Amino acid sequence: MFIGVDHGTQSVRFATLDDRKFELPRKYIAESTVISDIEKGLNLNFERVKLIGLSYSMGDGISKIMRLREVTNRGLREEGGAGTYVGGGTAVYDAIYSSGLPAVLLPGLHDKSDVDLRMRFFSHGASPEKVGVAYHVIKKYGHENFIICDVSSNTVTLGIAKQKIIGAIDAAIFAPGIIQGPLDLQAIRDIDAGLKTANEAFSTGGILKRNMEEEKMIDTLALYVAMEINALDVLLKDYDVSGSVFLAGTAAPRVKQLVDGLLHSESTLLEPWSAALGCAEIAKDVYEGADNIMGILVDF
Repeated sequence: MFIGVDHGTQSVRFATLDDRKFELPRKYIAESTVISDIEKGLNLNFERVKLIGLSYSMGDGISKIMRLREVTNRGLREEGGAGTYVGGGTAVYDAIYSSGLPAVLLPGLHDKSDVDLRMRFFSHGASPEKVGVAYHVIKKYGHENFIICDVSSNTVTLGIAKQKIIGAIDAAIFAPGIIQGPLDLQAIRDIDAGLKTANEAFSTGGILKRNMEEEKMIDTLALYVAMEINALDVLLKDYDVSGSVFLAGTAAPRVKQLVDGLLHSESTLLEPWSAALGCAEIAKDVYEGADNIMGILVDF
């Protein structure tokens, strides 16, 4: 039995490869009951679990897939960063760590990752659960070259060439999401004036900050999503490949038709459990001896 853990913006999702799925809203998670909640939600006994593939926060403190017990500071360079801290994901991490259950921690994509050197210009590219999404596409669809755009509270896009992650564009850089988004000129002015912190500006920088009709908001979101996908397509073409487009995230169904029209191509919509399933698939392959996952080394 292998379990994948998707540390999402709103919930923490758990999935196994025999189609057991369960999620906990982050704001309702209590560390003292996490293990029993997961066992009950997935209808399993942890004695059957061979390995857990865990994602947590930004994952910018590690660049390899590592045994959880060997990771320091929960795999982070430092506390804080972009986004609102809730504490539910931390409770899940700490509960699994304290339990002694066999687990590996997935890294995020950042300037220490083995991606295209030019894509290391920014300190952060994508959080670890996006690695899970990418691996699920490889395992389920068998694609070697593709682009994934995850559209939800924020928007993050990854480029994969020859089954290796070559770059990612983080939520704080380009396309806005529903709630979070990059800092524009007015946000910088507000920060300088002491009206909000940089994190507050990011956490309210999505399309909801604009006072416009819902239809116009979705049109705007779709445009920037398509532009971000095209930006990663430029990178793939520099590797002499072109790839299919996959959309993930809670807002993906709402923008898919518009994005397809803007790109003049048909994208594939991924199920909400893709990240958790991908993390479980990584756990299985690591357990069975894989030493490299999409260009990410395994230290197990």
